[in-house]
Order: sequence, then C-alpha cells, then structure tokens
Amino acid sequence: MRVLTKNQSVELDKISIENYSVGQSVLMASAADSIVSGVEKYSLLVNNKPRILILCGKGNNGGDAICSAIILFKKKYDLHVHFIIEKNDIIGESSRYHDQYAELSGSVSYGFEFIQYDGFDLLIDGIIGIGFRDNLKENLIPWINWINQSDMYTISVDIPSGLNANNGLASPISVIANSTITFGYSKIGLYLADGMDYAGEIKVADIGFPKAALDDTGGIECNLFKSREVKEILVKVPSNTYKQDRGKVLIIAGSTGMTGAAVLSTYGALRSGAGVSVTVCPSSLSNIYEKYILEGMTISCEDDGKGYLSMHNYDNIMEKVEWADSLVIGPGLGLNEETIKLVTELINTINKPIVLDADGLACFNQLTGPLDNLVITPHLGEFSKILNMERKNIISDFIHTVEGFMNTYPGVALIKHVPACVAYGSQLSLNSTGNPGLATAGSGDVLSGMIASFISQKMNNYDACRLSSYLHGKAADNLIKNRGYRGLIASDLPL
Repeated sequence: MRVLTKNQSVELDKISIENYSVGQSVLMASAADSIVSGVEKYSLLVNNKPRILILCGKGNNGGDAICSAIILFKKKYDLHVHFIIEKNDIIGESSRYHDQYAELSGSVSYGFEFIQYDGFDLLIDGIIGIGFRDNLKENLIPWINWINQSDMYTISVDIPSGLNANNGLASPISVIANSTITFGYSKIGLYLADGMDYAGEIKVADIGFPKAALDDTGGIECNLFKSREVKEILVKVPSNTYKQDRGKVLIIAGSTGMTGAAVLSTYGALRSGAGVSVTVCPSSLSNIYEKYILEGMTISCEDDGKGYLSMHNYDNIMEKVEWADSLVIGPGLGLNEETIKLVTELINTINKPIVLDADGLACFNQLTGPLDNLVITPHLGEFSKILNMERKNIISDFIHTVEGFMNTYPGVALIKHVPACVAYGSQLSLNSTGNPGLATAGSGDVLSGMIASFISQKMNNYDACRLSSYLHGKAADNLIKNRGYRGLIASDLPL
C-alpha cells in the first residue's frame, strides 16, 4: 500500500489541480464526504447520533472539516464549530464553506483562547494538517491536552493535529485520535515513530486524485508491506524436494558471553525453511554450540582459548563459503580488532548474499568490495555510527537521511526503526506488524537468520527482508496474547 511523504502529498494536491484540472473544491467536498462517513460509522456503532464538536484551523484540513459540518447539519446532527483562528483569517475554499455553514447555522465561534466545551460525544479534529512542522504553538497546547483528556470519540482529518507527517514525531504533544481519515494516500508519519500511538484506526479515503498524478510526484517510493504482498512472494514448497534444495545458510556468529546470538540466528534460519545450516564457532566455545544447536551443524575454528574468531580462521571459513547459498555475519561476534579485520576481509572477498548484522556492522565504513549483494540490518544506534550522525537527527529527518544513504549504497538496508523499514534503491518498505515486545535482546539475531534463510531459498534480497520483517513482527503479535509485551523474549520467536 503506497504511503506518501509530506512533500509528495503537497505535490499530489498541486499536480492534480494544475495539471489534471481537479478543482480544490471537488477534493475538499470529497474529503468532507469521507469525514461524514466516519461519523455515520460511529453513529451505527453506538446506535445513536452523537453531539459533534468540530475544531478547525486555517489550513486545508480545516476547510475539509467545515465542509463536513454543512453535510452533517443537513443530516440533522447537533453540532458546533469552533475556528481556532480569528474570523478574518479564514481564507480560500475554507472561507466559502464557512460562509455556507454560517448561513445554515449560527453555531460557530472563533479565537485562539481555550474554551472548554461540555456535553459533546464526538470531536472532529481539523486544527492542523500535514503542514505542521517543528513545535506546536503554545496557544494550541491547552486545546490538545483537553481533547486527549476528554471522553469524546475523536476523528482526525488527514493526520492528528501536532503529528509530523514526515517523521511521526509529536512535538511536544499531538491529538490522540480514535480514528484518522487520511485522503488519497496514507501519510508516512502515521506509521513512523510515535505515529501509531496517535493515529488510532487509519482509514484511507479516495477523494479523486488521478492515478497518473501520483507518477508525477518525485522522491522515494514508500509502501506499507501487508499480508497481500506476503501471498505474492512466498511460494509453496514443492513436494519433490530435499534439504540441500531448501537452502544452505552459513552463520558466522557468537563469542564469549554472546553464544546465544549464534543460536538464535541459527534457529531463525532453520525455522524459516532453510534445509541446512552450518554455524561457525570458536573452538573454546564449541561445546556450547553443540549443546544448543541440535538441528544445525557447526564448524569449530581454533581460537587458542580466546573465545572469538580472528584472521587465523579466514581459510577455514572460506572453505565452507562455496557450499553456502547465503551467509549471516555478525550476531554476537564481539568488537575485538582481530574479529573486525576478519569480517572486513570476508565481506570484501565473498561474492554471495551476506546479511551483515550487529557487531559485524562495525566494519561497514571500511568495506571496499562490491556491496550489491550485501544486506545490512542496523538498529538506529548502529545506523548513527555508520552515518556519523546523531540518532535524534536521523529520527527527525528519517526519510531524507535514508534517501541520501541509499544514493551511495547499492545493497539492501533493513533499518530497525519503528516500524522496521527496508530500503533498496529508491524504494522504502514499511513493515505493518510487530510491537514493543520486540525491543528485547536477541530479536534482531533471529531476524538476521530469517533473512538469510529466505535468500537461500532463491528469494531476492529486498523481498527476503520485507517478508522476514513481516513474519518476525507477526510472530511477536501472536506471542503477546499469552506472553505480554514485557514477557516476550527472543527465543520465543523461532519456536
């Protein structure tokens, strides 16, 4: 499902009007119809016509909201409209619809000063739309605090007021909607970072944007990965097969104190359908690997009791590379200088799909070989080190940051933001599953094994990442029903 950045949304509106002769009034009227549909859906749910308060700002979503007021009034709803601006600041199409409503009903008021309205059941939030950026104005904070503390069912117009349409951040607060009716295409800020906590149920309403107009908008192509895409890329396992056909994964992971990472990555691969796995381990830790990796094989590499892999193990590992269809390198390897040298040399040498995760990412900026076949899976802390950029700055300008990075990186990047985002070329796929329970040690190790497993089964790197993220999150969504967010641990995922 396509989602748009703020700039793409603005461009779509402009292109539709200027190049395809779609009137602003037509778009606004269609948006108003969608808002009214949302109100009527709620009315059916509660089996009663709610008393409605509509709050409008000066932007287009304020115009959408006042236009919906005309329709609701004609449908005999009891409502009041308040513009959180002065009357003479209402302009454009909003002004025209305001005048129509004012002629029908005198129930309209104006001004920034907070007024507590009592006795309303439903609120339509048309205060600020996608034009919001930076910080909420001080005079709006009392209004939004009051909305969030009220018992009213809240419908936000296009996006909750105070939520950034590009990065999903609320600064400092946003309306917490029960539902958000967003127009044409969904906005990426509804899914990133804080977005899902504020948006409630998201309804995408077709208001008449020409499909061709979307092709004229530039920038990164963002999509929300949902169950329909799973059915398109996950094919049935043929009956006439055997383990060597089902994919062979080589896993280079683990060190003293972090052997669990290797175990979790291995089971992520095996539980995702790989026919055979081989996990490389330091010889001093071999007994631990053998004890916990029952279905997978291991290769013991001499480590002189150090508990980590080094350049001395390069030849042993390379002997097994030819056998593998894909590799995982990094989970729990540690940050010893000798290990980083080994990982750097392996990636610069091996011409096979590699999933580079966790400690393995420490060498990223030292890589000199072709990176087309590389998948990196950084969380935001690791991504900030790769970019030499503060984490908070990545979050606040996430889309632009990812675009810039992908202009120079030819592989696939699965960035563990909220939600997990998979970038390849000019494409960005947002995962639609998962929950806070995944914020636990080892969950990323499982994910790295899953990705390599699907790649070994002849899936392309981009689809393998998208599918793995989805199933990883779906597993967590199913598990929290019994485990809860706090009780979920990584070893639950591949069981």
